Amino acid sequence: MTSRDDLPEVTILCEDIDQERFIREYLICCGLDDRKIKDFGNPKGKTIKNNNALILKHYPELIKSYRSRNYRNIAVVVMIDADEDSLDERMRCLNIALDETAGNLNKDPRLPNEKVAIFVPARNIETWFYYINSHMSGQECNELTDYKDKTMTTKERIELAKRSAKILALEICHQGVDRITLPSLRYACRELQRLQL
Repeated sequence: MTSRDDLPEVTILCEDIDQERFIREYLICCGLDDRKIKDFGNPKGKTIKNNNALILKHYPELIKSYRSRNYRNIAVVVMIDADEDSLDERMRCLNIALDETAGNLNKDPRLPNEKVAIFVPARNIETWFYYINSHMSGQECNELTDYKDKTMTTKERIELAKRSAKILALEICHQGVDRITLPSLRYACRELQRLQL
């Protein structure tokens, strides 16, 4: 069992406050101290024309910084919505942004020992929220439908993100990754292993 002091400092790069609060709350449920979770200048609710472009722009910079300091106990979590692309297409975009040659060959340029996890909610993070909050009721959830509720306030969205992270960490993950039927969420749970928490 890893002690709290042995857990890495984690930097989060994501599109918006919903994603940031979801990741942060999940990591806290895994035992990380909130002070060990850093933000890579995320937009925090600001309106940005293309959040995906922001992630693709900063991802190589963040990984370069990570690699220059990897002698320390640090980790990186990146989240980018698939939107209308597939998980594989979005991963390929990230791979090309980091290493064009490897990315064009559909190879992941991350090294096996790097504590870099990538989450790609398909269609968006609200798909995960819907799945997580309705998994026990048996309601159907797919990755094509847009579950975003545009009537929610920022405060309500943040609370939904936190509640969803807690349910995932404390209830769903303990049942086993293979029981998760949403492909992009199952992939993300496997990516978590890279962080060595």
